[in-house]
Amino acid sequence: MDNFFEKIYRLYTRKRFVAYCSTASLAIVLGAFGWAVIALRNTGSQLLILHFTGSDGITSIGTLSSIVLFGIFSIAAAAMNFAAAIELDSRDRFLGKFVAAATLGLAILLFIGTAAIINANV
Repeated sequence: MDNFFEKIYRLYTRKRFVAYCSTASLAIVLGAFGWAVIALRNTGSQLLILHFTGSDGITSIGTLSSIVLFGIFSIAAAAMNFAAAIELDSRDRFLGKFVAAATLGLAILLFIGTAAIINANV
């Protein structure tokens, strides 16, 4: 177990930008997912508004299970990008940092989208 913690420590000391961006991305996605589940847990089997446009109105509806699948997919995407950024940073420093920063941007957009879904349904 000490070897695992040593690897994590080395990761966060050698590849700071990539590790911190990726950790922030995972934290944002987990926070958005947790917030959505807590805010929408009382909806039960009611239909939720998942997408709304000003010109067309409601364009997509779903249940809480749709939100859960959205959260699981988001967490998986952030985790895979974390692993990809670490590997890319070992080979090409620019690409590793670029993937980590893009993942952080994606996580922020997912958080904004989750906030919009919560706002439309609460």
